Amino acid sequence: MKNTIIKRLVQFLPALAIAVFILSDARPASAGCFMKLKDCYAQAANQMDWLDLWLNGLDCELDFTDCVRRAIIGR
Repeated sequence: MKNTIIKRLVQFLPALAIAVFILSDARPASAGCFMKLKDCYAQAANQMDWLDLWLNGLDCELDFTDCVRRAIIGR
């Protein structure tokens, strides 16, 4: 029983180490990204065609993802 617990801890240790490494330098995304997302959704909601609305909303999501990535990584 004791041997099994040690084996499980050894298997879990790399995943735990990676999580600690990633989260140790975590920085919050700036509020500017969320404000841009809100404005972009407002513009997308003004579209008359559902396909244009959907595509503009998808573009908003991609822009938001890029803004957050740049805020976190700094590039």
